[in-house]
Amino acid sequence: MSDSQQESKNKRSIYKEYVEPFLIAAVIALLIRQFVVQAFKIPSASMVPTLRVGDHLLVNKFIYGPRIPFTDTRIFAGKEPKRGEIIVFRFPLDEGKDFIKRVVGVPGDKIQIRNGRLLINDAPVPLVELG
Repeated sequence: MSDSQQESKNKRSIYKEYVEPFLIAAVIALLIRQFVVQAFKIPSASMVPTLRVGDHLLVNKFIYGPRIPFTDTRIFAGKEPKRGEIIVFRFPLDEGKDFIKRVVGVPGDKIQIRNGRLLINDAPVPLVELG
């Protein structure tokens, strides 16, 4: 075997040993992040004391139905969000920002803020001391 053939064989061996497994792992990680679970870091104090600035959470992306990448179209419908659940969504006025918030109303609810109090269907929501 000539030196150039041996060198070519060594390059293929390096590719199969290092590059190929890395590429496969990267594709699997991207698929998991896109369709199954994604990590988020809490950027602000809006959810204190439940979630603090810097806290990390893993979001189950499968539960509400995975989306087709780069669209808002769901591959299949999952469950609907329920009152009290924490959800992550893109801010409508800036698609580059993710918002992490608690669901206070569901379809059909009448939501109001009156004198600084939250009302759902004209009934005040009781304040709960968390901390």
